[in-house]
Amino acid sequence: MKYTLTARELSNFFGQLGMLIHSGISVTEGLAILQDESQTDTDREITTALLTSMEETGSLTQAMETSGRFPHSSVSYIKTGEETGCLDEILNSLAQHYEQEQEVSEQIRSAVTYPLIMLGMMGIVIVVLLVKVLPVFQQVFQQMGMEMNTLSLGLLKAGSILSNYSGIFLLLVVLLIALILFLSLSEKGHIYLRNAAYHLPVFRDIPLAADYGRLAQGLSLGLKSGLTPDTSLELSAQMVSHPLILKRLEETGHLLEEGTPFYQALTDSKLFTGMEGRLISVGFQSGSADEALNQLSVKYREKAVDLISEAISIVEPTIVIILSLLVGLVLLSVMMPLLGILSDIAL
Repeated sequence: MKYTLTARELSNFFGQLGMLIHSGISVTEGLAILQDESQTDTDREITTALLTSMEETGSLTQAMETSGRFPHSSVSYIKTGEETGCLDEILNSLAQHYEQEQEVSEQIRSAVTYPLIMLGMMGIVIVVLLVKVLPVFQQVFQQMGMEMNTLSLGLLKAGSILSNYSGIFLLLVVLLIALILFLSLSEKGHIYLRNAAYHLPVFRDIPLAADYGRLAQGLSLGLKSGLTPDTSLELSAQMVSHPLILKRLEETGHLLEEGTPFYQALTDSKLFTGMEGRLISVGFQSGSADEALNQLSVKYREKAVDLISEAISIVEPTIVIILSLLVGLVLLSVMMPLLGILSDIAL
């Protein structure tokens, strides 16, 4: 399977090539410059393949399709840019789109990574308390001729199990780390995370806002490229995965088939409602629909980032409180009896 470019790599490639073409350099010359400036073997391999195909076919679209490293939707927009003569604008718009994608991805990664690190660190603290500290307190109690309370004995037994089956638990930890890496780094993992987020109260609105940002950006690109409403809608649908949006996109497609005007179909299907729907309607009537949709895209992405920040502000203190209570429970289970003994001795 060929290596698929990341959002950051797509943004850099489209942005650099768009800047070169805008300055009057041909696509072939631009690819040659990017080839010379490639910093990694992967970049050089991709640009070399594109340049070779361009010299043979004269089509950037064909070169991108042959490489198999670019999203289908971006290839379609590039094709329209070549046909309409506004390739540099399309490339710059795609660069902006994937730059925003990267920003949202980094925010989501940050929201997931930091709480996991905290969980791991506090988990290590709890394991050390159970395996190393509690046995010491047990010896102290035995020397005093006392027995630990039920809770302490239960925690001590749990620590003993962890110690006796440490190999199994270590394997489980390795598998858990592998699962986290899979969810964080792979495309399938991202899909699983999004599907899980749909059902979590704190996170469910994040993928919805992010997908609306992608949808608005895709529609803006399509209209700016001169694509028909049907084609714009079809390409934009490839950028989203939220079930609610896909359902409303399907309803929008049915309305378009019945002859409903594009802007009205977007609102009648409840794909865009309220202020967003009115903004789109005004945009179509004033001939600036692509700009209106681009503004909505920025708005939705900012909303997604804000929702991620809110989720972090809720999850982080919750994890700290829960784990702190667990650590405190372990310590109190053995400290309280000792404090009682010391109090009796003082008296």
